[in-house]
Amino acid sequence: MIRAHVAVRKNTRSATVLNMPTLWFVVAALAILGLAAYALLLWRKVWRHQQQLNQQRAEQKQQRRDDLIVLTNSFLTEQMPWAEGCIRIKVILDHYDAELGMQADYQVLHTVFDATQNIPTHQAWRDLSSTEKLPFTRLLSELELQHKQASISAVKQLLSHLNR
Repeated sequence: MIRAHVAVRKNTRSATVLNMPTLWFVVAALAILGLAAYALLLWRKVWRHQQQLNQQRAEQKQQRRDDLIVLTNSFLTEQMPWAEGCIRIKVILDHYDAELGMQADYQVLHTVFDATQNIPTHQAWRDLSSTEKLPFTRLLSELELQHKQASISAVKQLLSHLNR
C-alpha cells in the first residue's frame, strides 16, 4: 500500500513541474516577444521622427521658394543693387535646389558670385576709404555691363519656374 501512494505522488510531481526544455522555450518565447515589442516601439519613434524631418524640410523648401520669389521680383524691379541681387538669388537658389541652380541657364549667377568673392562686405566695406572702394566699384560696373542682360533673363526664367 505504501508503494502505491509513492507512485501516485511521483506521478503528480512530474505532472506539475515543467521539464527544462519546455521552460527554456517559454522563457525564450517571452524574451522574443518583449524584444519584438521594443523594436516596434523604436521603429515607430524613428518613423515619427522621419515624418517630422520631412515636414520640416518641406516647410524650409517652401520658405526658400517664397524668398526666391520676393528676391527675383525685387531684382527685376531694381529694388536692390544688381550684384547683390545676383549673389543673394544664387545663394538661396543653391539651398532651394542645387541641381536647378547648376543648370546652364543660371550660370551667370555663379559667374557674378565667383567674380565678387574678394569684395569686402558689411563692416569691412564700410571701413574702406573711397579710394580703396574704387577698384571694387569698377569691377562691379564691368560685371554689370557684361552680365546684366543675361542675369535678367536668368532671373525671369527662374521666376517663371518658381510660379509653376
